[in-house]
Formats: sequence, C-alpha cells, structure tokens
Amino acid sequence: MKKTFFCLAAMLFSLVATAQDDYPTFKSGKLYYQIVDQTNHWAQVTAPTNGNPYQDIGTSDFSATVTHEGVEYTVYGIGPGAFMNATLTGMVTLPEGMIYIDNGAFDGSGNSSGGSGVRLPATMQFVSEIAFVNNKLGHITVQSNNPYFAKLAIEPQGSLVNMLTNKEGNRLIAFPGHKLVSATGEGTYVSQVTIPDQITEIAPYAFYGNSDLTNVTFHSGITSIEHRAFTDCRKLTSVRLPSAGVVLGESVWSGCVNVASVSLPENIVLNKHDFYCCSIENLTVPEGVNVIPMMCFAGNELKSLSLPESLERIDSCGFQNNPDLSSVNLKNVKRLEHFAFMGCTGLTSYTCNGQLEYISTTVFCNTGLVDAMLPEGLKFMDGNVFFSTNSLKTITIPSTVETIMFNPVTKCPNVKRIQVAEGNTHFAELDSCLYEINEAGNPVRLVSVPQGRENTVLRVPDGVTVIAKQAARNVELTEVYLPASVQELESSAFSTITATTQVTSVATEPPTIEEGSAFFSNEVFANATLYVPLPSVEKYQAATGWKEFQHIEGIDTGDEPAEPGDFNGDGGVDVEDVNVIINLILEGINVPDNTDLNGDGITDISDLNELINIILAQ
Repeated sequence: MKKTFFCLAAMLFSLVATAQDDYPTFKSGKLYYQIVDQTNHWAQVTAPTNGNPYQDIGTSDFSATVTHEGVEYTVYGIGPGAFMNATLTGMVTLPEGMIYIDNGAFDGSGNSSGGSGVRLPATMQFVSEIAFVNNKLGHITVQSNNPYFAKLAIEPQGSLVNMLTNKEGNRLIAFPGHKLVSATGEGTYVSQVTIPDQITEIAPYAFYGNSDLTNVTFHSGITSIEHRAFTDCRKLTSVRLPSAGVVLGESVWSGCVNVASVSLPENIVLNKHDFYCCSIENLTVPEGVNVIPMMCFAGNELKSLSLPESLERIDSCGFQNNPDLSSVNLKNVKRLEHFAFMGCTGLTSYTCNGQLEYISTTVFCNTGLVDAMLPEGLKFMDGNVFFSTNSLKTITIPSTVETIMFNPVTKCPNVKRIQVAEGNTHFAELDSCLYEINEAGNPVRLVSVPQGRENTVLRVPDGVTVIAKQAARNVELTEVYLPASVQELESSAFSTITATTQVTSVATEPPTIEEGSAFFSNEVFANATLYVPLPSVEKYQAATGWKEFQHIEGIDTGDEPAEPGDFNGDGGVDVEDVNVIINLILEGINVPDNTDLNGDGITDISDLNELINIILAQ
C-alpha cells in the first residue's frame, strides 16, 4: 500500500508542478478546478480565479468527479492555497477518491463562529506539512479506515478536539486552531493544551499560527518537536521542556512574541531561530549546551543572560538585537560568529575565562561598548568586529592575536588610536594606526586608520605592500601618501572619504585595485589631485580605479618628501613631525627611509634631536 502511495503521489505532484498555463481552470458549482492531466482526466480543486476566498463551503460543495466541456475529470486532490482564508460551514467531509492536500490548502480557513472542521477520506495518502497552517478549524479528523492517518481526541477546557496524527497515533501532524462548540452549544477557544502521553513526535507546522494558544504542557516522553511546530503562536506565554532527550527542529517557537519565560533541560540541543523574536527577559542556558545556533535568541527582550560553562560557540546572530542586555559573561566560549551581539545597544561590558580564540566580523556591531576588552588568548579577529559602535573609545590588540582580516573598528568615531599589547609579534601601532608587521618588526600591511585619529594626513611608511579592506573607511583624511612599495589596495580601502584633496602614489606601476570595488569616494575622484611618478601618468590614467581621478599630475619622485623632516607629508616641518618620530621611537619600529636623519641606519633619539634642530633653524 505504501509503495503504491509513493509512486502515485510522485506522479501526481510531478503533473501538478508542470501543469501548463493553458490548461483551463473552470468552475463547477461553488468550486473552481484546474486540470492537471488531460490524458488521464485528472483535476484538483483550486482557488477562485477572482482572488477572493471561498465563503460558506460545506460537504455538499465537493464532488469526486466534475465535468468540463463534456469530459469527466476525477478530482484527486486540493491544490496549493485552494481554501486559503475560506469560510467553512460545519464539518466538511472530503470525498472518497481524493489522495492529496497540497501546500497551504487550508491556510487560515475555518469559521469565526466555531464548530467547523475538515474530515479526510479513507483514500487520503498525502497531507502537506503546511496544509493547515494558521487554520481556524475546530477539528481536523479522518475516516477510521484510512491506512495512513488517524484522529486523536482530547478534551481541553471541556470541549472535544480532534487532531490529525499518523496511523500509529504517536505523531501529531495538525492541530485545530480555533473556536469549538461544546455539547451545550457554547463556544470556547482552545488556549491550553496538554500533549497526550502517546504523542512522542510533533510534526513540522503542527500548531503554526495558532492564534489562541497560551500554554502547552509537554511530557517527558516527547522525543522530537520539528521545525516551525509553534511558529507565530502569538499568545503563547511560556515554554517549559522537561526532557533533555527531545530533538528540536528549526524555528520551533520563532515569532511567539509573548513568550517571556523559557525553561530548558540540561544537555538540550537547540536549533536555528528556535526562539527568534520572542519576549524573553531573563534567560538561563543550561549546562550541557555547547552551541547557541544562528539567531536562536535574536530579537528578544533580554535583560539578564546566564551562559553555561559548557558553551563553546555562539553562532551568527545568536543574541542579535537584545537592546536591554547590559552585560554578559562568556565563560568558556571559544568562538563568536558574525553578528552574535549586533544591535545589543545596551551592552557595555562582557567578560570571559580567557578561552576566547576567534571573533568573527560584526560580532559587537552597534553595541554600547566603551572599552573593547579583548582578552589575552585571542588569536583571530575578522574585520568590522566593532562596526558602528559609536561609544567605543579604547581598543587594545592582545599579544596573542595572530590574524586580523581587516579594519575591526570601522565607523567608530571615538577611537583615536589602536593600541597593541607588548609582546605581539604580528601587529604594531604606528602613528595611531594599526599595521601588520614582518619578522623584523617592520610594517607591511596597513590594517586600520581609526576614524577618531587626530592627524588628518596619512603617510604610509615604506615597506608596506597592502592597504587592507576598509582600512581608512569614513576617516576624514586631507592627504594620503602611498610609498613605492604599495602593490595592492583592497576593496573600500579609502571609501566614503570626502575631504581628501591630495593623493600621492609613488609606485611606478599602479597598485592593483579589485575591479568594481570601492576605492575613494566620487567627491575625491572629482576634486582631489592624484600625484604619480612623471613617467607613469598614462599608466595611472588607464589603470582600474586610478583612472577615476579627474586630476592626475606627474611629479619627480627622486627624493620624497622634498623637505627633510616632513614625515607626515604635509609640506612643512613642525611639531606634528616630532610626534611621528616620537611614536616610532616609543614603538620600537625600525622604519628606514626619511626618518633616519643622521644616517646611522636606525630611527632613534639622535634623529629626534636633528629634527628639532631643523625646526629651530627655520
């Protein structure tokens, strides 16, 4: 029997999916039908062609066969959305011969006065898991001799409810979602349900969109609650799972906007979006939980959050958009994936036990952090970790960090410098900027120019080969100097800058820029002057990205800068250049080139004295 069902169902759904637009839709009685196979004369009930839902449909409106233009068609099923938001009168019994109910067939259907329902025939073989979402039915039942489905009767609040299960009676497939009429004729809404002991599995979408459910009691024998089983049950107020053995699907309680209380057993395995957009205020994640899946608790109203010692990873958007959460102890968490706490605008602090090794992009985007508090032990940082965190003022890269993909503090206007902890052999601070360094301690890649940096002139030191992605995004620089060593500018390296009036690139071959990527803003391209080596003007005029500059001029690059001691490239020698050389000396970074004023091969206090003499002699 089951083999016959699967073969027949596959054949029918293939026909339905490929039904031609020119196959007619016709009306017979109150209902519309679509031909799905002209050769075998098969049809399905479909939605009205005028777009309005059916009204006052009862058992007598259905037929096992219909005739169109003299040809009799067998009605094998109900098509997608056929009775969406339809008004059904009493218990509607579908005719024998029907074998399938397609997606959303009874979505939103029912009767506001109560007492309506749908009875499946003995021939019914397939019911889509979303056939009865948002339903307003009082009963979903089936003929007793159906080999695939069964009904299970319960009496919540004194009224009989028939729900649809598998033939074995252990899997709840669809629950009626609206008003019942009791034996006395009084209407009542099913708001509280105790899952019967014989039910061990709750199928996908079983309670989806139930508009009146406020409380569900689970027993310890529940083994699975599948995806979207309770999605959009908007009056549901709490969730209490007594069994750690239950397997959760995705988005089980997603959109249950009034769920404010959650009690979870130890060792529960959560899934994506399970409590997305609920109203949970105080959450204790139990021991045994290793991962907070993607968007699992995003969009709640968390005020307090307790995480277990067992937790190792928070996946993308795990706690996104909880604006009232002020602090969190990450304990032994090792990985934070992107957007994990994005939009937690009240989050001002976090702590951990020194296990955190990996922070992905935008983890703390748009939060309330003032101090980044990056812990020792951290090894990997992605870019934009603190993107658009306006409150952020200080950040120190720990000594253990080995990789920073690109600028971690993009659009953080109050960060004036990026400090690097003593002992870090991969990164260093130079002129308030963050550089990746080589084994000799010399900068080779510009990672970040903080937006709050006081110096508006950026002079990239010789030896740097790469300007990282978004390195100076949103930074209002008036001048930019790129040495001959620069070979590549990654996407958006200087994007959204508008104040730059002078850009100098002394590389004879234009540094590569990814095709189609942002480079400078249109204002800079239109108004700033690009200075390049005189023999390379035509190359820059034809090169990707560089050719966007409207003003390109050639210069003699034999001695850059022209005036000894002009370290920041602003055309003069003054106290700003003193600050540059002091930073170099304090940071212990050996930058040959023009900072070695006395020619002894290093940059030290004697060069500072030479610079002071130059200034005094002016």
